Amino acid sequence: MISNKISKKNSLGNDSSSIVGRKKGAGTGLNDMFTAVFGVAFLLSLSLNIMHMMGMDAAIVEEKTMTNGSNNNNNNNNNNNKMLKPQQLPNDGSAVHQAIKEFTSSSSRMGNKKQKIQGVSQTAVKDNTAVATSKQNSKQEGEEASEDRDNSHLMKLATLDCKAHGGPSLEAAQEMVYWQDIPSDSNYVSPFYKSNQQRAPQQTKYLTFEPDGGGWNNIRMAMESTIGLAVAMGRTLVMPPQKKMYLLGRTEKGQQSHFSFVDFFPIEEMAKDNKAFNVVSMKDYLETQGMKGNLVNKITGKVEFPPGNRTDWDGINQEDYDTLRGYLRNVSITARWQPGSCLPAFPSSGKHEDIEVLQGLVARANSHKPITNNKTGLFHVDDPDPLSRLQDTLAGRKDLCVYNEQLQNEQVVHFQMNHKEQLRLLVHFYAFLFFEDWKEDLWMKRFVRDHLHYKDEIQCAAARVVEKIREHVKKKTGGKSSEYDSFHIRRGDFQFKETRISAEEIYENSKDELTHGSTIFIATDERDKKFFDPLRKHYDLLFLDDFMNDLKGVNSNYFGMIDQLVASRGKIFFGCWFSTFTGYINRIRGYHSVKDKLPGYKSGTLPTTYYYATISRKFEMHKYAPLRGGYFNREFPTSWRDIDKGIKALAERFEKES
Repeated sequence: MISNKISKKNSLGNDSSSIVGRKKGAGTGLNDMFTAVFGVAFLLSLSLNIMHMMGMDAAIVEEKTMTNGSNNNNNNNNNNNKMLKPQQLPNDGSAVHQAIKEFTSSSSRMGNKKQKIQGVSQTAVKDNTAVATSKQNSKQEGEEASEDRDNSHLMKLATLDCKAHGGPSLEAAQEMVYWQDIPSDSNYVSPFYKSNQQRAPQQTKYLTFEPDGGGWNNIRMAMESTIGLAVAMGRTLVMPPQKKMYLLGRTEKGQQSHFSFVDFFPIEEMAKDNKAFNVVSMKDYLETQGMKGNLVNKITGKVEFPPGNRTDWDGINQEDYDTLRGYLRNVSITARWQPGSCLPAFPSSGKHEDIEVLQGLVARANSHKPITNNKTGLFHVDDPDPLSRLQDTLAGRKDLCVYNEQLQNEQVVHFQMNHKEQLRLLVHFYAFLFFEDWKEDLWMKRFVRDHLHYKDEIQCAAARVVEKIREHVKKKTGGKSSEYDSFHIRRGDFQFKETRISAEEIYENSKDELTHGSTIFIATDERDKKFFDPLRKHYDLLFLDDFMNDLKGVNSNYFGMIDQLVASRGKIFFGCWFSTFTGYINRIRGYHSVKDKLPGYKSGTLPTTYYYATISRKFEMHKYAPLRGGYFNREFPTSWRDIDKGIKALAERFEKES
């Protein structure tokens, strides 16, 4: 019989009581040794490859009890599963399965992808061998400019073509693009990738996860972190099946109302273009692993087949989903990494000695004053000593959770969405992934920027609205301007009551930065547009509702995402503190500020971005801020500041390794 509880063998903990083999002051001697190495590296200007000879400190996680969370129906199903034999599988695939099957089922895909990537990488590096590499530790203005020129040869702005999506023109669509095309970045793989991917199919290592149960931007945040974890671990990501998501269940005109992440992001293109990222559908995973007897219940040690021998779970309801996730928890190890207390850390090689050296790094970070440039107050993103980056990222956390040998050897690592157990990934990916190598850290931030953007259908719909707003402003001003300002005004079910202020207060909090009579686009979940009448007295207001003719045929469940993109293009933007919807708008604005080299881009600040609520946070985006607790409150400049450094160094490193 399969118990409804999961034993200690089914989860890995991270609290201080569960750390194995840690001695007080561990790693201190090694830290002294590497301090000396860093000094020598500075004087001799050693190459960036010295990073692979160095280590950091880390906490080693141990097994810890977890709660299954599956319901009685799930338990009953699981009790019978171990006795079931595989049945004949249907030939027709689910929607998500079909979307992913094309590029995951063929064994030749990886070979073709490697050949393509290596080809463009070699060309990129060859074309730039004449460009001198700046010294690693030099921070002079001239050398920073040299770094920018060097990287410009290796990257170019991507193109958004909206012909297949109802327009607009290529020129108008291009305004939405902030992501870059960096061929050499496609060659990157984590240190754990080769050993994981060179296994027989039944030995492939996977990462499974449960989507967040909150609103869309909470779901998106957790998804970004999970994809980042899969890439960092070198594991194949199992994409959850299509299901209803909170507040994304509109069914008018028979439109799609069950979703997976492939419906919002170009997941297929990501896998084709990036050697490091491999993904399969839940259907594929259950067919090749579950139905082949490769998944074992962590309590009983016996093979457990999927509930009812079912492999196609697309379009499921909540009860079915509870059954599925109960099964996933049973046959995998849950990494009990709590975002509020644990910062997952990844050594540059995966070797045991690197993990040992990591152990004392947190103590060093807490005992040292922040290492920054005295003139700017910013740390150097390309400093080979990871201490300054760690100080900027810890946000009060006392431990590192290291992807150690125990976790590395597990076939399946699972991430729960379990609020009671504080296993909810309501955290930005860059606040939940720490890399020993600064080049890998910046690569991950570019990977999310350049690939995890909304898919073309959504981008193009937003581009059509932006184009119409600009045409409206041109007509209103007699061609003198095409600029508009924007707000995100959060109302609806928002739990932070201090942000639910009147329109009169919103006007008072923002009037000094806005021009009377200007055009303002408002992204909002407030259905009663009369609420905005006090603002309408002063400004020309526009809402997404005013552009329904330009959104014909677009799934209305995409409207919130379109709202975000349109609001992100406002010259001046006012958002709502605590809102992850506002936060993502601000990150997109950060990406655009770097692309366009707007004022503040070097320091990661956004001088035309404000908060209307709460008023004490009004100028929060005008100064650099390190990560701090309550990550969902806002986005942080570290996600877009200086992330294009080290492109050539990383390309050359993988050129040598290949």
